[in-house]
Formats: sequence, structure tokens, C-alpha cells
Amino acid sequence: MFFVDTGGWIAMAVRRDRFHKKAASYYQKLSKQNISLVTSNYVLSETLTRIRYDDGHAKALQFNSLIQEAIKVGRLRLEWVTPTIHQEAWKIFEAYEDHEFSLVDCASFVVARQIGAKEVFGFDEHFYTMGFILKP
Repeated sequence: MFFVDTGGWIAMAVRRDRFHKKAASYYQKLSKQNISLVTSNYVLSETLTRIRYDDGHAKALQFNSLIQEAIKVGRLRLEWVTPTIHQEAWKIFEAYEDHEFSLVDCASFVVARQIGAKEVFGFDEHFYTMGFILKP
């Protein structure tokens, strides 16, 4: 099971992203291997916001349609950040003053741990700090 972070989604969705080819190729590989993907509502919120700002409203709507279809066909599981997860994320945020973790990063760490993911599809090196394997 892979947790998909914002950077992975953006790299797949935005052709001009410097990691687009790498991300698109890796996503295809995961699809062929039928590997389960999981993301969070916080990650999707961050991703949709970034796509909206950088590529426009229509591109954000298109991306959301693809995500909803992936959920519908069972290719992607969406985990909702609950108040408990949020509080755990906040504890990490407070404890790591020396790292530039966002609250979304911290919530992602918590969700990824809860689902038992060891690997993260993304490009944010903060995941290394928390003991995850970052792919591709």
C-alpha cells in the first residue's frame, strides 16, 4: 500500500512539472502491479489548491474528476483526517521545530503510519525524516 503525497499528485497532473515524466511513468507501473493507493483529504485539498493557483480552475476540476473516478473504481482510498489524526499531527508539528514540516505533512505522516504504508509516492524529502521510503 502506497501513500500518495501532494508532490506525487501534482507531478502527475501538471505536465510542466519537473517530475511529470517520472511520476506518470511510476504511476503507470503501480497501476499495472495493482498496488493500492491511499491519500488524505488534506493532501487533496492542498493539491487542488496548488493546481487551481498554478493551472486554473478547469484543470483543478479535471484533476478532481480523475480522483473521484479512481476512488469509485477502488484504485484509490481516501482517508479523512479526523480530529484525532489532526491532534497527532499537531504534536509532530510542535515537536519538530528544526524541520519545516507543514501541518499537512504531519497529518500525512500520521495517516501513512496508520494504514501501514512504508512507501510514499511523492517528492517531499520530509518523509525520509519520519522513516518512510520515498518513491519514485
